[in-house]
Amino acid sequence: MGMKFAVVPPSVGHLYQARLHYLLSPRADTFIELGCYLQGASHPSSYLAFSMCDRPGTIAALQAHGLAARRDNVLVLTRALGLSDAARNLMSFTIGQAVRYVRALGCKFVVTAFNPLLGFTGSALHASNFTPFASAPVAYCYDSFGNYLTRRQSMSDLCTDRRPENYRNLLVVLGTDSTTRKETRKVKTLHHLAEPSVNGEASHPPRLDVAELLRYREHLEAAWSKSTAHPSYALEPLSSKGQCGVSSVWLARLLRQREIEATYCYGRLRFEKRGYSSVDHHCWIEVGPPNDPARQVIDLTCDQADGFEQKVICERYEKLVDGGIYYEPVTRLAMDELPRDRVWPRYTRLEASMREKWGMQTLYESV
Repeated sequence: MGMKFAVVPPSVGHLYQARLHYLLSPRADTFIELGCYLQGASHPSSYLAFSMCDRPGTIAALQAHGLAARRDNVLVLTRALGLSDAARNLMSFTIGQAVRYVRALGCKFVVTAFNPLLGFTGSALHASNFTPFASAPVAYCYDSFGNYLTRRQSMSDLCTDRRPENYRNLLVVLGTDSTTRKETRKVKTLHHLAEPSVNGEASHPPRLDVAELLRYREHLEAAWSKSTAHPSYALEPLSSKGQCGVSSVWLARLLRQREIEATYCYGRLRFEKRGYSSVDHHCWIEVGPPNDPARQVIDLTCDQADGFEQKVICERYEKLVDGGIYYEPVTRLAMDELPRDRVWPRYTRLEASMREKWGMQTLYESV
C-alpha cells in the first residue's frame, strides 16, 4: 500500500496533540505540522509538529558550539507521534521528509528534546542523525487532579509551583542541509541549560502600523467563512461580525513569532459617542500588563460596531479612553491557554483557509 508525505491540516494536528500525544497538551504556537498518510487515509500514520524556538538558552547553546543558529532559522520538533500500526522505520523516514520540507521554509537547524527516564531511547532521532548538544532541567508540575502540566501550561498561571529536579532532558540538533549537517557533526560536548524564566510582558510596543494591520485584515477577509464565524452569526451575511475571535488568535500567533506576547481578551466594546452601537460580545488582543494604561489594544474587527467604519485599531488604551472608546475585558487568556478555549476549532479552520488562499508562511514572513 502506498505512503504519501504531506502537510497535516491544523484541525487534525490539534486532535493528535490534544487526544493522542502522551502530553495531551496542544501547542498554540505550532508553526507547521507534517506526516505520512497511507493511501486513501484521512489521518496520518506518523505525525510531527514544529514551532519556532522561543528559548534563548537553546539558541545560545547552539551558538556556543559554533553553529550559526538564530531565532529565525531554528525550528523545534515539539510533538512526534506514530500510530501503533505504523510501518517500521516510518518515523525516521517522516523526519527525513520533514527536514527537507522545513528547509524550504528557511529552517537551517531542527532541535528537539527527549527524556530517557520516560522510556524514550531516541532511536528514530539517532537514525535521522540528530546530534546531542545540551541538556535541560525537567520541572515536574501537576494540577489538582494529578494531571501533568507542561512548562507552558504551568507558566500561564503564576501561582503554579514548578519544581526543577535533578533529571534532565537531552537536547539534540540536526542540520537541514549539507553545510549545517557537517557543522552539527562536529559537536562533541554538552551544555547544561538552566530552567527558563517566566515569559515577561513585552516592554516595547508591537512593531505594527495601521497600514500593516489593514493588509492583514484584507488577507483575513478573504479567508473568513461561515465556518470561522461565531455560531451566533451563522445566519447573517458574511462580514467581520463573529470573526473577531479567530482573527485575534491569528494575530496573537503572528506577534509571538515577532517575540511579542499578546493577551487574548473577551468582553465589551463600548463607545461614548452617539451613533456607534456597543458590541457586547467582542474579542481583541492587548500587549502589556492589564493595569497599564499605556498597554496596546489591537482590534482587527472593530467595524463590528454598527456606525463605526474604522476597520482596525492599534492604539494605547489610555488614548482610546480619551477618545471615548472603551475596551472592557471580562476574560483574559494567555496564548498558550487558547487551544483549550472554544474559539480554537474555528481558528484551525481559519488557518487552513489562510494557507489555501495565501500559501504556507516561511520563517521570515507571516503573510
